[in-house]
Amino acid sequence: MWDKNFLSRLLRLGLPIMLQNLFVVMGNSITTLMTGKLGDIPIAAAGLSNQLFFILSLVQFGVSSGASIFTAQFWGNRDRESVLKALGVSLTLGAGVGALFMVIAVFFPYAFLNIFTKDPAVISIAASLLKIVGFSFLFTPVIITYAFILRSTGNVRLPMLVSTVGVGLNALLGYGLIFGKLGMPNLGVNGAAAANLIARVAECLVLVWLVYRLKTPLAAPIRQLFSFDQAFLKKVLHRVLPVMTNELIWALGITAYAAIYARLGTEAYAAVAIKDTIENLAFVPFIGITNACAILVGHTIGAGKKEAAQGFVKQSVIISFGLGLLFGLLLGLGRHFIIGYFNIEDVTRDFAENMVLVLAAALWIRASNIMFFIGMMRSGGDTRFAIRMDAGSMWLMGVPLALLAAFVFHLPVYFVYLTVMIEEAFKFIMSVWRYRSKRWIHNLISA
Repeated sequence: MWDKNFLSRLLRLGLPIMLQNLFVVMGNSITTLMTGKLGDIPIAAAGLSNQLFFILSLVQFGVSSGASIFTAQFWGNRDRESVLKALGVSLTLGAGVGALFMVIAVFFPYAFLNIFTKDPAVISIAASLLKIVGFSFLFTPVIITYAFILRSTGNVRLPMLVSTVGVGLNALLGYGLIFGKLGMPNLGVNGAAAANLIARVAECLVLVWLVYRLKTPLAAPIRQLFSFDQAFLKKVLHRVLPVMTNELIWALGITAYAAIYARLGTEAYAAVAIKDTIENLAFVPFIGITNACAILVGHTIGAGKKEAAQGFVKQSVIISFGLGLLFGLLLGLGRHFIIGYFNIEDVTRDFAENMVLVLAAALWIRASNIMFFIGMMRSGGDTRFAIRMDAGSMWLMGVPLALLAAFVFHLPVYFVYLTVMIEEAFKFIMSVWRYRSKRWIHNLISA
C-alpha cells in the first residue's frame, strides 16, 4: 500500500509548509500569550477582534485554494501561461475581498463586535484593535495568494522563508510595543495590533520582491497576469466561487459559534481564545501534510493518473489519523501545564482545560476531515459536493446543537464545544463514502 516515492515527495513538500504554518501560528500565539499576561478582558477583546481577520483569512483561503486547484493541474500539464492567468484572477478577487473587510474593520467595528457581546469594556478594546489592524487586510490577500500559487508549482520554501521574517518581526515588535520594551512606546494591547500591521506590510513587500528577484515561475509582467479573457475567468470562477462560498458559509458558522461562546460570558470567551491558540499549534503538522497531499493529488490528476491520486489520498488519511491519535493523547496529558502559563481567573482556567480535553479527544477525526476536505475533495475539483457536505452539517447540525446546549440546557462552554464535534463525526462518515465512490476526481484540464 505504501508508495515510498509519494511519501518522500509528501515529506519534501509538507515539511516547509509545516514550518511556515508553525512560524505563522507561533507568531500569533506569542502575541496572544503576551496579551494573556494583561488579564481576561484584553485576551477576550483580542480574540473577538481576531474574528474578522479569521473570516477574511477563510474567504481568501477559499479564493486562493480554489485557484490553486487549477494551477496545480495546469502545472502538472506544464501550462505556465494558464498558471499566471489563474494567479491574476485570484489577486483580483482577493483585492476586492481585502478592501471590503478593511472598510468593516476601520469604519464599522462596533457594528461587527456587537454581534458577539454587549460588554462595553471588551468592545471598546476590540474596536481599537480593529481600527489599527484593519489596514493590514489589504496586504493579507496578496500574501495568501502568492503563497498558495507558489506551493501549487512545487515552490514551498519561499513562502516559508518569508513567513519566518514576518513572524519574527511580529513577535519582536509585539514584545516591544505591548510592554514598552526595546525603546518602543508602551501601547498595551494596541501594541499587538500595531505589530501585526507592520509585520504584514513588510511580509507582503518582501514576498513580492523575492518572487521577481529570484525569477520564480510567477515572475511575469503585471499585464500578463491580468490577460485572462472572459472564457478563462468563467472557467476558473466555476470552481473558485463554490470554494469561496463554502469558506464564507463556514466562516459565518464559526462566527455563530463565537457569538454563542461570547454570550456565555467574558470568562467563557477568554477560554475559547486560549483553546483556539492551542488548537492552531496542534494543527500545524496536519496543515503541512494536507496541503502537500493536495499539491501532489492535483499534479497527478492533471497528468491523468486517477488511480494513483486515489492511493495518495488513502496513505495521507492514514497518516493524519495516526498522528491525530498521538498528538491528541499528548495534548490531553499536558493540558494543565499549558493552561498554567496564562494569567487568568480560576473559572476561566477550568473552562480552558476542559475545552482542550475535548479538542484532544476529537483531534484524530478533525485531522482526518481536513485531509478528506482539502487533500481529496478540493484538490480533486469536487467543490460542489464539498460545500453541500460542509455547510449542511454545520448549519443543520453543529449550530443548532450548540444553541440548544448553550441557551436551552444552559451547559458550560466546554459541553457546548463538545456538541459541535457531532458535526465532525457526520462529515467523517460522508467523506469516507465519497472517497470510496471515486466521484471526487475531476480532471479540470481535460474538462
